[in-house]
Amino acid sequence: MNWLGKVFVVLILIMSLVFMGLAMAVYATHKNWKEVIDGPNGLRAQLDQANQENTQLTQLHNLREEELTAEKLAAERRLAQLEQERVNLVERNVQIQTELDELKQERRDATAAVAATQANNDQLAAAANELRQQIRNEQQARDRAFAVTLAATEELHQLRNEYEAARERAEQLTRQVAGMTTVMRENGLDPDTDPSGVVPSVDGVVTQVRRTGGSQLVELTIGADDGLKEGNTVEVFRGSRYLGRLEILQTSPDKSVGRVDRRFQQGHIQEGDRVATRLKL
Repeated sequence: MNWLGKVFVVLILIMSLVFMGLAMAVYATHKNWKEVIDGPNGLRAQLDQANQENTQLTQLHNLREEELTAEKLAAERRLAQLEQERVNLVERNVQIQTELDELKQERRDATAAVAATQANNDQLAAAANELRQQIRNEQQARDRAFAVTLAATEELHQLRNEYEAARERAEQLTRQVAGMTTVMRENGLDPDTDPSGVVPSVDGVVTQVRRTGGSQLVELTIGADDGLKEGNTVEVFRGSRYLGRLEILQTSPDKSVGRVDRRFQQGHIQEGDRVATRLKL
């Protein structure tokens, strides 16, 4: 091989290295646009999600418009009903006024008839009897109104007496509360203590011990009827030996379930062991 062939070989090698570098640069900057568009979190999925949200918002908007339209129609119907009732009342008022005018005219005619002819004496006597009956009815109505007034007066006096008794009882309870507050403070107790946070002094027996999920659960014979609540703690002992502490997880009227607090466990807990909120060995 002459020197010209060697030059071509070197040039081919150099060009191969250059093209290989260009190919690597192109491959490094290549991006799969199909995956960007059709991938799980691609642009197409985002577009579909946006379209779904737009459809939901459009449906919600249409629903709100339908509700507003229905409310508007109901209000218009109610307004029309009220207007019709107003018209009916006006017509009824006109009718009553007409009837009143007719009654007045009839009364004038009757008066003129009494003055004009003695033949209407019987009619006037009947009218007098009717008036006397009306008077008796008015008197009876007055007596009933008086009876109602008297009963209301008696009820008012009774309510006033009950009010005075209640007021005296309230004052007595206020004095009792003040006295109890003084007694509690003298004995070192805070009167503002929340009663729900006070743990009752009760004791019971362990009826069952089991393990669940790495925790040791204990069933007791005391529950909500004894004053226990979730979050209270009880101490476990056998005779004079202290075994540990339980945190109450669940309560029922006559039993409860607690979890063993490993920080205070000093022995194996078993059925028949005693528990108490106030430990007295």
